[in-house]
Amino acid sequence: MSFLKVDNLIKLSVAALTCIGGQAVQAEETNTVAAKNETAAAKNETAVAKKETAVARNSENKISAAGSGNVDNITSWKDLSASSRMKNVDGLHYYEFKTDNGSNAFLLVVDLISKNWQLKPVVNQSTATTTATTCRVDAVASVNGAFFNLTNGESTSYVTVSGQLLCDPHKNKALTENVKLKPFLETIYKRSELRILKDKIGRLHFSIAPHFAPTAHDLTIVHAIQAGPRLLPTLTDKEEAFVRTEAGGTIVDSIGVNRPAARTAIGITKDGGHALLLCVASKRQDEFSSGLTLAELAELFKRLGCTEALNLDGGTSTTMSVKLSDDTVHMVCGREPETLVKSTLSVFKN
Repeated sequence: MSFLKVDNLIKLSVAALTCIGGQAVQAEETNTVAAKNETAAAKNETAVAKKETAVARNSENKISAAGSGNVDNITSWKDLSASSRMKNVDGLHYYEFKTDNGSNAFLLVVDLISKNWQLKPVVNQSTATTTATTCRVDAVASVNGAFFNLTNGESTSYVTVSGQLLCDPHKNKALTENVKLKPFLETIYKRSELRILKDKIGRLHFSIAPHFAPTAHDLTIVHAIQAGPRLLPTLTDKEEAFVRTEAGGTIVDSIGVNRPAARTAIGITKDGGHALLLCVASKRQDEFSSGLTLAELAELFKRLGCTEALNLDGGTSTTMSVKLSDDTVHMVCGREPETLVKSTLSVFKN
């Protein structure tokens, strides 16, 4: 996974991705010109800093204007004010708001009962950005999905799409041949996953369960994406070996469970009628916010009305891409340049 390996210059993006070419300028090697260049460079740095501050403040203003401002007194996602940046469509709602600690949160609520929307994982052949993946498969929105290795791009999680197992962590040598992880591999293979199941009459059901947990006799897994740990009804970071004690007594917190960080997660409401896709930006993605610990993330899902929730890959991988009112897919949360990921959890129009 691509967790927390990012420099301090990364900013939150609310615009479409662009490519900017660079140009090197060679100065004359005289003391006078060098002095002028240094003065000009200093002025330029000041101008750039002012511009970046203005952009960041503009992003903040957009979030405050479009969202509810904070979540101090909510008891459900329905208490939030929908963002005007996305068209008002039946069964799909988009929100931008502030968490209690000032982090920027981006929420997509999908009606699971209506026949208008479909939620399923997407697997890239190698790796690709969440935005590019969303465009490639003609999805309406996506968040980054399962854990993967930056070194080889291979998934460290199981992913099933349309009944076919597309990602198997047993095939990832960077995982299976890691000496320090070998004592924990069986636990890692059992980590929690989001399951989208179908019953005998074709109705879909959503649940979060350990990978090898049996399904009810009348249900079949259609799609599944593994990540973890489970956030609700209880946080299972130790049970799933995200926090573990290695030989010699060293305690390892592999995803910063107890540190504020950028997070991506999914929650299911108590009635099973809605899925909540949530991204929260951290300081390392946006200097104006701090991110959440997993305990704080679990508490936020409770306040949004969820009884089940699952953490997905986070840190520098945290990305949400949404088709906004201009009918263009924008990265609304994420780093620049956008992180390449192995899989996404995407929303499709039926």
